[in-house]
Amino acid sequence: MNGSGCIMTNELNRRSFLKRTGQTGSLVLAGSLLPTVLAACGGNISNAPAAGAKIESKGLKTAGVLQWGATAENGAPYVYQNPDGSGLIGFEQEIADAIAKLMGISQKHVETDYAQMEQALQAGNFDVVINGWEATEDRQKTEIFTQSYYHYGQQIVVRTNDPRFANKTQDDTLSLTDLHGYKVGTGAGFKAETLLADDKAITLQSYDPDLPFNDLALGRIDAVLIDLPTVAYFVQGAGPGGQKNKDLKLIGKPFALGDYVIGLNKSNPNAETLRKELDQALTELKSNGTLRQIYQKWNLWNDQQAAIGIK
Repeated sequence: MNGSGCIMTNELNRRSFLKRTGQTGSLVLAGSLLPTVLAACGGNISNAPAAGAKIESKGLKTAGVLQWGATAENGAPYVYQNPDGSGLIGFEQEIADAIAKLMGISQKHVETDYAQMEQALQAGNFDVVINGWEATEDRQKTEIFTQSYYHYGQQIVVRTNDPRFANKTQDDTLSLTDLHGYKVGTGAGFKAETLLADDKAITLQSYDPDLPFNDLALGRIDAVLIDLPTVAYFVQGAGPGGQKNKDLKLIGKPFALGDYVIGLNKSNPNAETLRKELDQALTELKSNGTLRQIYQKWNLWNDQQAAIGIK
């Protein structure tokens, strides 16, 4: 017990830990109450921005730490383990870090299986989802979202020596019509799978857990349609561990455009506060050139980003 009459024991720390892992009984310290308790006990955790920080961070579960859910296992180039063993890397890892720096706080990745991401968000396992997340109709029932931080699209990939696509370049404006009559591969669960399945003039070949690029190079399929970030890593070799494949080439600009956003639990009473803070951070990162630099580094930059205000 300190001078204020507040008991600070290892039991408090243990229960705080168990709260985060979902193992407490009826007595818990929710993340939103922890700063208040610590302040009453003379602690120094604060929701105020650190010296030099431009943006507040009052909406966090735990003061001073932005906790974000994502799947790092096989998660390149979004977030993944550096092949040299030095830790997590990826363009979304860099975005999370840039947001945290503007707030004068730290950031913490919380490894979560993608299929369980929504459930984990609702359970309060972390503050937000940053993982190639989209504001789908189903997710809008339980989540709120920030502004878009990346305007992505579906990219067509073909064999470099395929005479059927010899005259096609990355500057062309293409669509699903250009794939009619062909057998096209994509990853199971990817947005492209739905697009291809809905077009009966295309023969769909889905791949799980592998990706279709090897089969394309071997001539087992005619083309691949998949998210541009996946192509940047597995075909163009962007980022550590990236796999540049000289047997394949990109044709056409990305199409069927969508937006990556940060997802927050709608039922969290601090969600709206945190969303406003994150939007402030993203606006700053768009205007100061940080997002552009990240996307250029990971070979994701294109003129389509102007649509969401990235300079």
